[in-house]
Amino acid sequence: SFILLPSFSCACEFTKRTNAFEHTRLRAQKYRGNWYALSLSPYANHSDSLDIPGGGVIGCSTAYFLTRHPLYNPKIHSVIILEASQIAGGSSGKAGGLLAEWATPKCLAPLSFKTHGELAKEHGGDKIWGYRSVYCADVTLKAQDCDNGADAVNWIEDEHEESSTTKVPSDLDWLRPGSIKSYTEVGNPHISGQVNPLAFTETLAQFAKEKGAEVIIGTATTINYRDNNRSGISSITYTQNGTSKTLPATDIVLAAGPWTPSLFPATNLGPPPRGHSIVIRPSRVLSPYVLFPNISAPENGSLPNLLSPEIYPRPGDQIHDFDTVYACGPDDYEIPLPHSTANVAIDEQKCDDISKAIAAISKPLYEGEIITKQACYKPQIRSHEEGEEVGPIVGPTGVQGLWIATGHDEWEIQNAPGTGLVMSEMIFEGAAHSADCESLDPKHFLKWD
Repeated sequence: SFILLPSFSCACEFTKRTNAFEHTRLRAQKYRGNWYALSLSPYANHSDSLDIPGGGVIGCSTAYFLTRHPLYNPKIHSVIILEASQIAGGSSGKAGGLLAEWATPKCLAPLSFKTHGELAKEHGGDKIWGYRSVYCADVTLKAQDCDNGADAVNWIEDEHEESSTTKVPSDLDWLRPGSIKSYTEVGNPHISGQVNPLAFTETLAQFAKEKGAEVIIGTATTINYRDNNRSGISSITYTQNGTSKTLPATDIVLAAGPWTPSLFPATNLGPPPRGHSIVIRPSRVLSPYVLFPNISAPENGSLPNLLSPEIYPRPGDQIHDFDTVYACGPDDYEIPLPHSTANVAIDEQKCDDISKAIAAISKPLYEGEIITKQACYKPQIRSHEEGEEVGPIVGPTGVQGLWIATGHDEWEIQNAPGTGLVMSEMIFEGAAHSADCESLDPKHFLKWD
């Protein structure tokens, strides 16, 4: 997927104009070691076009904040989201949606977590995209084969059994009693939350459109430069229903997730991992505990090779008017990245393995109905240890008018609003001021031929 935002030229300093028709001054401004021509003004009498290839959460967040920046003027500024298949067709619509002030990178995560809360308060996110605060915990669980006759009886008999080894919150009542062998809180409602990523991304795109942005369904194929030296960009070419078309651009924000290198090969992303997940309608409402389990099989060996899926209970939202549970399994690298999100292969067995594992530790999930099986690819710079900071890549590329925002990996949903906010500041003002993003500067990641 690609998002194309009409490019904006920005100035680090804005000179006072004597009238609304004065031409914007074009000048070069040194920004973190690279030179860019910056020329954006709310009083300019020419049009600026910013194209964003990629209709995922990063592109839609960037479009949202661009169209709400104080210097944005829909009469002269054009913002276009260019998406190959559908808004949030990739990981932006299929992720868990965990929000955490304690996420990485530390330079961006707190800002983005705070911004999530502000967006939800302003737009009623609790009702629209299921925003709420949650607990998060690492848990060690003992599975039970619920399809085995004897164990099924034990499930009922043990329903009020208390764990003898671990103190567990009383409202975490949807796991099999006695199954919790350890419980370690890693996040509380003050620093942890969640959204439905699909509803969140679609809503941001809609809000951007209401302020003048446009969404075009088409596959971006080529960035066109002013000259052979690639001193600056001029337009972007895309295909739509078999026809090649070109959009003029003063700025382009590359937000195409794992597909970004196909447009800009200097983008240094590793092979993208594929992740499978399912969405279940449980037999009853579950309390807001996001769990990162380690599940061991029953001692009778009836459930070998169990996965340990992450589990995210969700409230109702504009996608589902009932509570659901999202669960995801481990990543794999078995199938290379396809041409677009519409072509992602789903392995039914991997989804069934997720279902089998969570059914073995929760009666409401065992009795629940699977309503979605899905898979997606994440934009990953490289594999890394939990908690290790690797990217994302956010900022100017060194080519005039060409910006990049990708490589967010597992924290894509969490860090999307912060990314969109700082990108709007960079583009309109010449630098980010809401967060110090020097460590995310593309100069640390891009590899030029």
